[in-house]
Formats: sequence, structure tokens, C-alpha cells
Amino acid sequence: MKKLNFSLIIKIACIILLAFLAVLGNEIRLGIERYIKNTVETDAEMTIRNLDKFAKNYLEKIAVNPVDLSSQQFLRLYHQALSGDSTKVKCLVDKDGKILEMSRDGIMSPTLSLIVSENETNYAKSIDFSLLNQSELERVEKMILQNQNSQIDVSLDVHIGHYNKFNDEIRDLTFQTIKINDQVVVENKISGEITHIEGVASSYMSAKMELIFPYSIEKLSMSSYLSQEALVTDYHDAFKGLQQQIQRHFQTFKDSGREFNSSIYDYTQYYLINLYEYNGKYYSTIMMRLEDWNQSIEFAQGDEELTIEDATIGYIFVTQEYDNLPMDSLKDFMYDNSSTYILAIGLIIVMCFVVAYMIVRPIKQLELAAWRISRKQFDYPIDTSRHDELGDLARGVDKMSKELEKTINDLHQEIERVQQLEIVRKEFVSNFTHEIKTPLGIINGFSEMVELEKDEKKRNEYIDIIQHETKRINELVLAMLDLSKLETQNMSLDLEELDLLDIVDEILQSMACLFESHQVQIKTDLDSSIIEADAFKIGMVVSNFISNALHHTEAGEEVIIHLDEHCFSVENTGAHIPEEDIHKIWLSFHKVDKARNEGGTGLGLAICKAILELHHFEYGVQNTERGVLFYFRF
Repeated sequence: MKKLNFSLIIKIACIILLAFLAVLGNEIRLGIERYIKNTVETDAEMTIRNLDKFAKNYLEKIAVNPVDLSSQQFLRLYHQALSGDSTKVKCLVDKDGKILEMSRDGIMSPTLSLIVSENETNYAKSIDFSLLNQSELERVEKMILQNQNSQIDVSLDVHIGHYNKFNDEIRDLTFQTIKINDQVVVENKISGEITHIEGVASSYMSAKMELIFPYSIEKLSMSSYLSQEALVTDYHDAFKGLQQQIQRHFQTFKDSGREFNSSIYDYTQYYLINLYEYNGKYYSTIMMRLEDWNQSIEFAQGDEELTIEDATIGYIFVTQEYDNLPMDSLKDFMYDNSSTYILAIGLIIVMCFVVAYMIVRPIKQLELAAWRISRKQFDYPIDTSRHDELGDLARGVDKMSKELEKTINDLHQEIERVQQLEIVRKEFVSNFTHEIKTPLGIINGFSEMVELEKDEKKRNEYIDIIQHETKRINELVLAMLDLSKLETQNMSLDLEELDLLDIVDEILQSMACLFESHQVQIKTDLDSSIIEADAFKIGMVVSNFISNALHHTEAGEEVIIHLDEHCFSVENTGAHIPEEDIHKIWLSFHKVDKARNEGGTGLGLAICKAILELHHFEYGVQNTERGVLFYFRF
């Protein structure tokens, strides 16, 4: 599958646009919060207008005397003053959070409206269900809800306590039977005159539910209309949510309210409680304190100051339900600000592409420069005059071009060096073959002579020669293994802090007899020198330097050994090393004077070189006025 490639202009524009949209999203969020606040506070103003009427009557008629929240006088005033908007749920609570009454404004009792036919005329009658017990009322409501989208035929046998002919309202009913669609829902034994009422359900209203059937208006005009669904307004969540907040979180719930200030409310203080959510709906609540200063004063002791909490005997909560408050606020906000945001988005898109082009254009130039460099055209001019990040990038590419040109030149030189090393490698193989060929030939020859020789003494001499040559081969192989490990840095160092003077003294003592036998004099200039090194391996280097100087010094000449805190050196008097051989002296099997090094492996200085490099010490060899000097510095 081919991978999609997007222009850098598009990518930069999208990034800037996303950043702008993030800021815009936050602004929209804040705007929605403002609209929610405005909606809630506007509705709170309307609720408080009704509450303020109640507050005035409460202060003038009731609060002048000790207040009883369960008295008929208070409840009558409570119901009358708040019978305004039936969409709000009100709740009367005592000071301890006990719910005394919860209802919906203007809804006094559950009522069923029936379309009754009489003398070929349809008219509506209101049937009061307030005398049904809770279980009977629940059965009736359940049956109504089950048949809400079909015609509901209702048949009632009742004893009528009160009938208002003016509005066809029948109240104070005692029910003998209630049938819905020929199914008995309620059945009781009652006495008194029984009236039979039957008709078609038009609407039903209770504290927690409103239901309007789709055919009610059409039925009154003698036609049937069943194509639409019933209109149901359910207040169960509003009741349950408010009840839950008060019963479970009463103290937190009422303390979350902030005082709602307005110049038109003079009779008490009102509190707008924080929005809460229940079953996906939002609820706004106004709280009003009910105070009884007369009762509080009786319990005040001494000079203690009387607080509002002392005077409070209860609370009134009025709650309004919002189905889609955030979404409705979003719609209103976007509608009010749509032109501004459309213009802003258009401008930011243009700015995105302008900024992206300003960035991409110099990058395209650098891309062309990189293409030229890839074809080794290092003289292609690059604009480095900008004083920003792209200018830094251009200067970086220009520097890279120069470094790359230098690297390529160095690479050519390295190739030449490798070719020279290949020559050295072939020479090394040849030397190694020669070194091992000689003792193998000796071993082969003398092994045949051992088989043929009868004289036991000579046979032992031949065996000694074979063992000597075998030892030479073994030393050569071990030296090669050590060199290989050192050069590949597979050999670890046992570093410790030591005095190099101790190692030099020990080696000189062990080699004193060799110097005497070769009639070579030793001159020393030694100081203590504390270094961090591998004692055994540095000892190998010191021993090899001194031994090498001894083997290249004639009888009567001298070897000068010097040690200070920075350098160790060994100088022998005598012939110089030819200049063409100085840079080869550290190579394996390279011998300047092969005749005098016949007994060695040819690997000593190569091993010294590897050990010193592993220690990161500086080393070297040079011809002096007196002879040859080997040294290493630390």
C-alpha cells in the first residue's frame, strides 16, 4: 500500500489550526459556562419573584409569632404563594434536613381528564384521584402508561362527594371500580349512591407526571387521530434527584449555595445552589431560609450573639429541571457568535498557509542544496544570511557540506592507508609463517633422527632440541594470543594505584646477572612515581624495554634508565635505527637486526604497544646522540 505524503505546508498549517481550535474550544467552553449561568440565573429570578411574595406574607402574617411548619396557616400560605410555575418542584425541609413536604407548584392532586359523550356531544370532565391509596394510584398510572399510544376507555363507578358543574370538576370521590380498557384496576366495597362515568382518557396529571394523549383535541371535534405519540412529561427524576441530595448530602447541598443578590428582593435572602446532575439531566435549585426569631430569642442565653442558624427553623428548596442544558447553551452560544468564529477561522486558515509558506520556502532551498551535496557539488552557494532557526539550519548544512568534503578526502587517504596495511598484513603472515616454519622443520628432522639413532645419549640430546623448539612454538602462539586479545581490547585491566619505582627495581634486580654476562653497564636516574595501572602488564612493558635495550647494546656500552613522575625511558648507546624502520618498529615480527634477534618471537614491541594503548599512555622511540631511546608517558 502506497504511503500518503503530505506537504510540509499542509502539516504546519494543520498544527497551527489545531492550536487555534484548542484555544477556540476553551473559549467555547467558557462561553457555554456563561450561557448556562445566565440561563440558570434568569430562571432563578422568575422563581424568586414568587418566593418573595411568599416571604412578604410569611414575615407579616406568620413570623411575628412562633412558627409551626406543620400548621394549617403556614401550609395554606406555602401552597398559595408558590402555586405559580408547575414545571418546578418545591420541597419543605426542617432545619435538620427532614423532608416535610415535596410537591410540584400548582398541582394539588392527581387528576384524569375524560372525554364524555352526552346527547351526541363530547366534553371533558376532570376526575380527582386524590382519595386513592398509593398502591391503587400506582396501578392506575401503570395501566395508563402501558396504553398511552392507543385509545384508553375508562369506566368508573364512584360515590361523588363534590361536583363543580362550572368546570366539570368532580372531587372527593370514593371509588368502587375503575376499569381501563375493560380491565379492572381498582375494586372496593363502598356504601352510598353510586354514579357510573365512562369516557375516553384525554389527559392525566399528577405531581410526578403529565400525560396528554394524541387524540384528545381530535376526539372533541368528533374525529379520530392516532398517528402521533402521546406527550409525556415525567418529573420522577426531579423528585428523586432532589430527595437524594437532601437525604444524603443535606449539609453539603445547602452550604454549596451562594447568596443571590438583587435589589428587588427585600424580605429575605435567597441562595442559588450549585447545579447537580441526576440521570443525565441537570437541576438548578433556589434555597430560602425560614427563620423564627421569636423562638430563637427564647433559647438565647446570656449575652451570646444570635446567629442566622439559631433563627433558622427550615428551608424551602425550589428546583427546576433542564433536559439538555449544556447542548442548548452550546446552540445558543454558537448562534450568537457564529459570524465572529467563522471570520476568525477563515483568517487563521489564511495565516496558517502564509506562515507555512514562509517556513517551507527556505527549507526547499536547503533541500536543493542537499541534493547538490549528494552529488558532490560542494561549491553550491547556501544562503546563510538569515538570523533565525532556519538561518542556523542553513549554516549547519553549509558546515556539514565542508565537513563532508573533508571527510571524503580523509576517506581517500584512509583507503590508501588501508592498502598499505594490507601490504603489512601480507608481510606479517609471511613473517609468522617463517617464524613457525623453522622450529617445525627442526622438530621434524630431529624426530626422524630419534627413531634412527641407537645411542641413548644422542637420542636424549635430540629430544632436548625437540622440546626446546616446541617451547619456542608454544611461546610464539601464546604471545600471538596475548597480542590478539590486547589489540581487540578483549583483555581486561586490573587497575590499581602503584609505585612504578618498585616494579623497575624488581626487574633490574632480576636482570642484573644478564647485564654482567653481556658486560653492559647500567645507569639509573629513578624517582618515585605513583600511577594507576595493571602491575603485571606494565611490568611486561618495562621488562621488554630493558631487555630490548640489552640485546641491542654491545659489550662495554651502557643502558640508561630514567623514571620521574611523568615518564619512564630506556636509552641504550650504540647504532641508530634506520629512519625507514622507525615507524615499523612496533609491528609484529619486524626485526631491524634479524641476526641479533634470532632468539625472540618478534612480538615483544607489538605487545608493549597494545598494553600502552589499553592504558591510554603516550609512547614512542627515537634516535638520540648516544643511541636509541624508548619511552612512555603517563
